Amino acid sequence: MQKIIILSILFCLAAINFGFAQIVPTLPNTASVEACFPDTIGYKRITVGPSGRNYTDLQKALNDAQPGTVIIIDAGFVYMGGFVLPVKPASSRWIVLISSRMDLLPDQGKRVEPKASTNDPNIAEQRLAMPSIVTTNLSGIPCFSTEPGAHHYRLVGLEISAHAAVLNSYGLINFGNSGTSQNQVWQIPNQMVLDRCYVHGHSQATIMKYGIRLDCTNGAVMDCHISEFHSIGFDAQAISGINGPGPFKIINNYLEASGENILFGGGGTSIPGLLPSDIEILQNHFSKPKNWWTKDPSYEGKHWTVKNLFELKTGTRVLLEGNLMEYCWADLPIGQSGYAILLTIRTENGASPQANVSDITIRNNYIRHTGAGISISGSDDGNGIRSKRILIQNNVLEDINGPLYGDQNTAGPNDGTAFHLGEPENLMIDHNSIFQTGPITWAYKKMNGFHFTNNIVNSFISSGGYQGIYGPGVKQGDATFAMYFPDVTDANKQFHKNVLIAGDASKYANFKTISQNYFPPKNSDVAFVDFNNGPQNLLNYKLKSSSTYSKNSSDGKDIGADLDDLIRSMNLKRDCPTLPVHVSNSNQLNRIQIYPNPFTGQLQVRTSIKSLKQVYLLNSVGQMLIKIETSFENLELDCSSIPPGMYELQILQGTMFRSERIIKF
Repeated sequence: MQKIIILSILFCLAAINFGFAQIVPTLPNTASVEACFPDTIGYKRITVGPSGRNYTDLQKALNDAQPGTVIIIDAGFVYMGGFVLPVKPASSRWIVLISSRMDLLPDQGKRVEPKASTNDPNIAEQRLAMPSIVTTNLSGIPCFSTEPGAHHYRLVGLEISAHAAVLNSYGLINFGNSGTSQNQVWQIPNQMVLDRCYVHGHSQATIMKYGIRLDCTNGAVMDCHISEFHSIGFDAQAISGINGPGPFKIINNYLEASGENILFGGGGTSIPGLLPSDIEILQNHFSKPKNWWTKDPSYEGKHWTVKNLFELKTGTRVLLEGNLMEYCWADLPIGQSGYAILLTIRTENGASPQANVSDITIRNNYIRHTGAGISISGSDDGNGIRSKRILIQNNVLEDINGPLYGDQNTAGPNDGTAFHLGEPENLMIDHNSIFQTGPITWAYKKMNGFHFTNNIVNSFISSGGYQGIYGPGVKQGDATFAMYFPDVTDANKQFHKNVLIAGDASKYANFKTISQNYFPPKNSDVAFVDFNNGPQNLLNYKLKSSSTYSKNSSDGKDIGADLDDLIRSMNLKRDCPTLPVHVSNSNQLNRIQIYPNPFTGQLQVRTSIKSLKQVYLLNSVGQMLIKIETSFENLELDCSSIPPGMYELQILQGTMFRSERIIKF
């Protein structure tokens, strides 16, 4: 996180040199989201399983658990039902629901892969090391929902799905609600985290609406695999949010959905004036499987309704960074036109007049295999708040291919178009490398504050006859600027230092005295390292040092995307402390002797292996009575002053953990 902040500061300083510092988007503030795995030393531990555990009923365990509890759920078993996360007394301590076999699942910061090997012959795949939470309710009740005001729940290492008999699922995880159950601020759940979970629908369904709904504050979805969310004739999302204010962190997930892989908005808010804000979407893999595409040889026969990869109908201070976004095709008339990203403000027919899509930063993403690039409306047909301060910087858009993935309307605005533009204010498109089949822009409303700088972009003539910076009713270039971007001039350099491959320089005569743009006839004239092999390795889209455009941007860098920065952002490690999960008893820890049990006064803890580290004694409600730090192999606890009853002894040895129930007479 520190690296991200530093990069942001450097960018702001660079923006001053560009002359548009006053219109750079405000970045999200997500510092209040407690996304890292908490230190659970001293937490009470209870077990849930079919036999020999504290509970056989998961809901009973949830009802009884107090803040500062780890609920360990037996892996490999199915728990049927719709479970409610109850509201608890105010506390900053967590209730953690966690698989009993976290030793076979990735550490935090690494994404779960359901079918990946665990290297354990008895539990071959990661999904088999998870307990399965399955809703069987035919009316669409989710696997997990929250009571008003619920807080500090973390779900870790769980498989969450719907039974094959459930053909209409309207969501599997609801962190929050809408309607009368959440129409006041105090009812909004707080600190809700989904961590290393496998959340999925199934292909027998007609509607698999969404994986998780973020109608909360301080919510996070991290290192998860969220797939098979699709519907026939309806929207479906991996992650969506309507009635939660944020902040949110969505980091390092695989996201698969037919409608929008991530969507904020799409319905009226129940809390007046609510606006989702402060949203980080980092290092995710957005995808729609090609076997959902009716034109692909792998098509499996169900025509799910396809829209786009990422959409904001509302949302402010949003950062989309370091993501791989791929495969989105036109699906008209029931779906949409195959854009990767839509920023399309919607006031929901007056139900959300506060809707706003402003302060949006889209940077360091790799976007490919779509029918069109990015569409920005700027307003809801003139209603509500106008979108402002949008930055699209240092992205690679590759194989934006109208003939292959598009709507086949070559005379229309969506045929391989890079940017479909309404009337946003202060849109900055800077240092991108864009390889598309259609025009660079299709502008359809007049806007102000348009900056297009330091980009490498195709400017071939499309199959419909469109090219370059274009808006309907006029010719490309100078005429389009005069009609749709009237405040862009040669002197203000808002169209400057771009490489328009195969562009027609004669159409940009008004931008060649002070502003400088370049029109090489073909890709080979740009002098990429290895353009044809760019899809195999992004670094091949770098410029050779001999290129005319190397170190020739307005900030002294290469024109186009900085591929090193892009790849660095996609692989940046999270700044979380390394904390042991402390779930299961290991074979070594079972060699620790705890006696006598039951006991009366003194309790002995002895080990023949590595020395003890920390020993805790907790009462039945999780209060810590004794804490001892030691480096010895043997320890005697004086428990003569505590009353008779049931207690929990927790032992930390290195990074291993053991929890034992003991009784004092």
